[in-house]
Amino acid sequence: MFDCVLIHYGEIALKGLNRPFYERRLVENIKKALAEEEYAGVKNIHGRLVLELNEKSDVAKIEERLKRVFGIAWFAFCYRTKADKESIMHCVDKNLVFQPGEKVKVSTNRADKTVPFKSIDLNRELGAHLVSTFNVEVSLNAPDKEVFVEIADGEAYIHTQKVRGLCGLPVGVSGKVLHLLSGGIDSPVAAWLLMKRGCEVDYLHFHAFQRFDERWNAKILDLVKLLNRYSFSARIFFVSFHPFEIEAIKVPLRYRLILFRRYMVRVGEKIASKYGIVALGSGENLAQVSSQTLENLSVIERAVSMPILRPLLTYDKNETVNLAKQIGTFEISTRPYKDCCSLFIAKHPVTKARLEDVEKIESEINLDEAVNTSVEKAEVVEVKEAL
Repeated sequence: MFDCVLIHYGEIALKGLNRPFYERRLVENIKKALAEEEYAGVKNIHGRLVLELNEKSDVAKIEERLKRVFGIAWFAFCYRTKADKESIMHCVDKNLVFQPGEKVKVSTNRADKTVPFKSIDLNRELGAHLVSTFNVEVSLNAPDKEVFVEIADGEAYIHTQKVRGLCGLPVGVSGKVLHLLSGGIDSPVAAWLLMKRGCEVDYLHFHAFQRFDERWNAKILDLVKLLNRYSFSARIFFVSFHPFEIEAIKVPLRYRLILFRRYMVRVGEKIASKYGIVALGSGENLAQVSSQTLENLSVIERAVSMPILRPLLTYDKNETVNLAKQIGTFEISTRPYKDCCSLFIAKHPVTKARLEDVEKIESEINLDEAVNTSVEKAEVVEVKEAL
């Protein structure tokens, strides 16, 4: 039975005087991720976290949940003992298993420099002990098994396997983003990448129905529930684009998608401002489709003063698809669904829109009224469960 989980973070270590803020949020998120699991507590020692286990801890479930917490670089299930050579060797003999002839390596990391030996000394002595006790071979370049010993606060943490985490920053340290979620492949992946940079993400979804209905919007709810694996809870603002659809009849067909995107971000900015959210998020990608040329993206951005974050801007489509499969959204994203943007795609859409032309068209329709009506009729759904 393991004694604890040693958790290392990466980028947080570079945060200087702000590091305690990031560490506290990471601990909070770990506790949220393990809310249904048995463990004894979490503490901070020498630039790493220690999750204390108990006899009821389910190691497999804890591992699965920690792998979904942004901010963790890697973690390891450990045996713990006193930080002296005799105790360390006894702990290794008691808990680790070796095969005769197996190639091993010992790697010691002393965060606690007060111990009366150097890392290289323990590496040599423990390695020699393993050779004589278990009939193994030492291999520094191609070991079958590596024994890690970390020494901190007068204790030694011993493990043989590091589990890679998601890295990035803890969700919540970078502020709140209202993310435009379409239901396709790209926008859920973009939301996940925003979380990786510490953003707390709420969602804005435009649908083709007169009102929100859980049956009609089940795909969107499922996507957010899956993304909640990484961010724990979220709000979805469901907005019917019917008010814009009425006005779009008066707009030249080739400009409709650009105006629709400007309408979407304007609705988003009003909702975000109302709820104290400081930025919008989007799954847009440079030059992937006709509305995503530099000129068109510039015209869309000029509709609002709030920043629009586009984490997929430089991604190849295959990279996005692979990431969607990795995080689990791909299968849900490919379910049939009525995507609102597809309704406004022209055979020959404008690819280099000019702001003055777009603003002139907007001045000839009641776009402000469509935006205000959409904001007033927006329905908010709190999603706290995760798939």
